Amino acid sequence: MSRAATDRGPSRSSRLNQLYSGSVKQAILYGAGDLRLEDRPAAPLEDRQVRVRTLITALSTGTDLGNYEGRSTELPLGPPYPRAVGYSNAGVIVEAGPAVRKWRVGERVFSLRPHQSGFVAAEDDLLVPLPEGLCPEEASLAYLAQLGVAALRQAGYQAGENVAVVGLGIIGLCAVAVARAMGAKVAAVANSPQRAEAAVRVGAHATYIADHTPAVFGDAGADIVILTANTWPAYRLSLEIAAYGGRVSLLGFPGRAQPLPDFNPLDPRWIYGKQLSLLGAGFCPKTECPPADIRFNLRRNLEFVLDRMASGALGLDALITHRLPAARMREAYQLAAAHSKELIAAVFDWSGME
Repeated sequence: MSRAATDRGPSRSSRLNQLYSGSVKQAILYGAGDLRLEDRPAAPLEDRQVRVRTLITALSTGTDLGNYEGRSTELPLGPPYPRAVGYSNAGVIVEAGPAVRKWRVGERVFSLRPHQSGFVAAEDDLLVPLPEGLCPEEASLAYLAQLGVAALRQAGYQAGENVAVVGLGIIGLCAVAVARAMGAKVAAVANSPQRAEAAVRVGAHATYIADHTPAVFGDAGADIVILTANTWPAYRLSLEIAAYGGRVSLLGFPGRAQPLPDFNPLDPRWIYGKQLSLLGAGFCPKTECPPADIRFNLRRNLEFVLDRMASGALGLDALITHRLPAARMREAYQLAAAHSKELIAAVFDWSGME
């Protein structure tokens, strides 16, 4: 990448900071349903930092919704309230410190920063460049798609295997699109016709409604099942449709907010009889290292997703059903809390919110 600046004098940093002596807007969740957009002091810019202005952030109807409903403690290490929300941010670098060499002003980047109008990041923080021509709305879904990539990699996916996705929220639908882009034959299991139709739009070869699911992929079964739903019936269905020796990648949280099931989740007829492997999925190392050390860390997974988006092989724009100004983001959270089938992906525009 090009050098960001050649001016190394101290007056450069002071001029940058004068431009941002005010505040930024940030979404803060104070408790169940209590989402506020607040002014926060803008951080000063140091020599090896960049300032990013947010263009678009995306809503995760899994993690973000649980936090909005006051259920963050159901997940390990969930931070207390008040807390920032969001983790899918597409922005543009608007200032760079005098010692920055990796980035240049005007470059667009994806980050895991929360819903906020802007932020300061160290030069080596996890910022991933957006390919030229890629729409920031679609790019804001990169991490949600990366979860599907991680689930497949953790399951040892091989090109051409049969992949079934159970649960078609935004993460499940992204997983459908990712599996298709990676060469899989893909079946999607939905709980509504609207979500089944959305799965077809992003590449599913076949769709099923959960209560009427025949043998997925016939006698072959699903080599990999990616479970993104949280209910016990969805978990049970995942084990039933997996092939002998199959792998079940758990991106969801089986039994979340539900009583104990009326069946044995580790029934020997699945674990022993079918020799299934159950995998906690979605983790990807954030370690920054050469590819020879870890071939696909989080950065390189995100680069893969963004590249596939830019090439047209991974089309997620069709999943964006709601485009709202950031000031109205609470409307999308309320729709998600009402379990609206019309809401798939919501993105928030931060223009004019500096």
